[in-house]
Amino acid sequence: MKMFKDKRALLTGLVLLLVFLMLVMSQMKISSPGGEKRRKVSLVVYGDDNERWENLRQGAGLVCDDKNADLTLVTTLLETDAAEQKEIINREIEGGADALIIASCNSGEIKAFIDERKPKIPVVFVESLNISPLSMGNSIAVSADDYKMGYELGEAVTANESDMVTVAVISENTVRDSVALREQGFKDAIDGKVGRVIEWKRSERQQNVQTRMFIQKAIVSEATDVIVTFDNSTTDALLDALSNLNQSSKVYSIATSDKAVYNLYNKEIKALEYTNEFSMGYLAAMYALDETYARRKYSDEQIEYRIVKKENMYDENNQRLLFPFVN
Repeated sequence: MKMFKDKRALLTGLVLLLVFLMLVMSQMKISSPGGEKRRKVSLVVYGDDNERWENLRQGAGLVCDDKNADLTLVTTLLETDAAEQKEIINREIEGGADALIIASCNSGEIKAFIDERKPKIPVVFVESLNISPLSMGNSIAVSADDYKMGYELGEAVTANESDMVTVAVISENTVRDSVALREQGFKDAIDGKVGRVIEWKRSERQQNVQTRMFIQKAIVSEATDVIVTFDNSTTDALLDALSNLNQSSKVYSIATSDKAVYNLYNKEIKALEYTNEFSMGYLAAMYALDETYARRKYSDEQIEYRIVKKENMYDENNQRLLFPFVN
């Protein structure tokens, strides 16, 4: 009888051990399909506003989930500090990142740093050049056609405004290729087609002045009919400056910030050019994790952008672009 009980206890123990092992193996399969090691992708961006990068992060995250990878969003304290961004990139590489996606605060400086360091992992730049995708040595760039975006915004100004208007172009953050190309495209489009073009650009002694204060001073110093911006932080600073001065203007902007969309609704922004950053993040992660497949599948894929006005912001396609996570 005692021997029977011992055998039953042993059998019960073996069954419990087997169940435990099956649970462990099942959990391993869930966390790492095929038994593969989960890869780590670092999304290194400029500025400390996590929400500003949410669309990009969501697009990249969708691919990472499918490709057995973890995505980490890493921000900088300052939007323009290339030294800080280099330190972060070094830290992520040394910390075992399997791929990098970078939104450069200074396109030329960060690209030169990557070329010199020669990391042995995929590096994908977003918001960098106007060809998508473009091989850059060991790196790849995924971006909308920024020059064309700027040109089309210029065409919107000439189509909707008098040929006698004074247009102020706020020239900020042009060390980023995307901004410089947008500005150049815009200027080419309006050349000779408006009354006057003013460039609001910082002098050497204004480098440390807060952007909003710099813009406020420019607004009260020169009369304009139209003011144009080419990136999120400059657009938001302009909107704050106009609010502080209790003034309004015909604003044309390239931006994706919530503040820009809100002010489009309130008609402070007359036309907003909006980029599909979700798609940009998706393609960037695809190239980072499976370049061969991405080149075969998405080599002709273009990053979508649209010029949206208050009157058509709730059209189906525009609503899907401006509010990708609603419904």
